[in-house]
Amino acid sequence: MRYASYGWPVTTGSTTPTTDPERAQALWSMLPSAAVHAVSGEAFDVVEADASSGRAALLRLERLGVPVGPVLWAPATDRIGFLVQCATLGSVPTLLGESCRLRVLHRGDLVELPGSPYSRARWLREPGTVGTPPELPAAHVVLGGIASCRLPQRH
Repeated sequence: MRYASYGWPVTTGSTTPTTDPERAQALWSMLPSAAVHAVSGEAFDVVEADASSGRAALLRLERLGVPVGPVLWAPATDRIGFLVQCATLGSVPTLLGESCRLRVLHRGDLVELPGSPYSRARWLREPGTVGTPPELPAAHVVLGGIASCRLPQRH
């Protein structure tokens, strides 16, 4: 219900996505151990990086006072996912994409969210108050944070 209350389309992965909190409640009451997935590209896009690049970028952006929005960690793949504003991502520079193993989830891609007892995802930064959609950064902000952590340091 929490994610649907943000206006995020949620699904078990085999059901029709919904943004209706009551429908989501009914669905997961019938399937309590089902994974919770959100459909990317409608309320947010996702920029994923390898864990070391993602964590470094998260810390750097926060030290600079940049709001990062919700951030996921997938322990099984050791990847960090930043939820960003839809359609704010142009092409990912090839060198950045290769060095950080970047992956961008776009319209229709599913991202697993924490919620079920068997969830493989964890929040590093929670989305916030139920019913109030979280502020999301533009994708270039997150990519800038990731890129700045990958540049050689000057001495």
